[in-house]
Amino acid sequence: MQLSVETRREMQRAFEACRETIGGFPQPFARLGIRYLDRFDPGLGNGPTNYICCLLPYWLREAAGAALEHCREIAEANIFGMLHFHIQDERMDRQSGPDRPHIALSQLLNAEMTVRYAALFRSASTFREALISCTAEWAAGLAAERSTDPFYERTQDIAARSAPLLLCPLALFPENQALQARALHAVRETLITLQMADDWADYADDLHDGSYNCLVSLYRKEYANAIETPISSRDIEAAVYEKGMLGRYAEFSAARQAELEDYRADFPGLIGFHAALAGDLERIAARIEEEKQKLSLGGLNYWLLGQ
Repeated sequence: MQLSVETRREMQRAFEACRETIGGFPQPFARLGIRYLDRFDPGLGNGPTNYICCLLPYWLREAAGAALEHCREIAEANIFGMLHFHIQDERMDRQSGPDRPHIALSQLLNAEMTVRYAALFRSASTFREALISCTAEWAAGLAAERSTDPFYERTQDIAARSAPLLLCPLALFPENQALQARALHAVRETLITLQMADDWADYADDLHDGSYNCLVSLYRKEYANAIETPISSRDIEAAVYEKGMLGRYAEFSAARQAELEDYRADFPGLIGFHAALAGDLERIAARIEEEKQKLSLGGLNYWLLGQ
């Protein structure tokens, strides 16, 4: 996704502000926390660059009429929250998860998120209600992954793993319930497609760890594969590269994008981000099919096309 110079500057400012705060943690948590933050800093090119945790308040700012400083506080809170919940996810999903220092670091990060958001709500009771609601949604989403198939049964549960991000629209639209509801819906739908994109990239790791994965869910559905039946990454690769499964996977995000176009006037940055995610899945699927077509022409014709 193409970002303006100003947007990239704001994103880097947020990460630097968080880095400065983490640097004030007691050791060894300051050193550990900065190293963990660096994994997610797009400016360093180290790790995933899904911009939503940092840029969401800026994407909603115009509709909310929010001050720039307000958005900056939310961006920092979201980064701290992302780090905290990512550590929690790693601990639950992977046997080789964080050690004891990471658990303590997670609590320090959670405190930084909480104090920032608490200052942005109209009252302590309003913040308490929002925090409990978003945390409960996150917990329910985790439970659903073990007991249901969210990709087909309750797609909203796919977004629930990032439910703490919903504190952002709850803080930005305290007086306009209708616009708040639209923002919450648009954010949740975007989080579903973001998870789908992550699951396409991570299906091999998720199979190894036993984590829920949307692409694996589609495979089980298409091949009537019971949940207890083992699946290998080679099975997924065969379905993607030989049977065109990624194209069918991309259709779900494309349909979501068509529905979200009605929200573009209110939240153009957010809907543009979703369009980039959905478009990436479609382009990758199309590229796979193009390569298959070239190969089907035979070695000589494929060589000629390459020239």
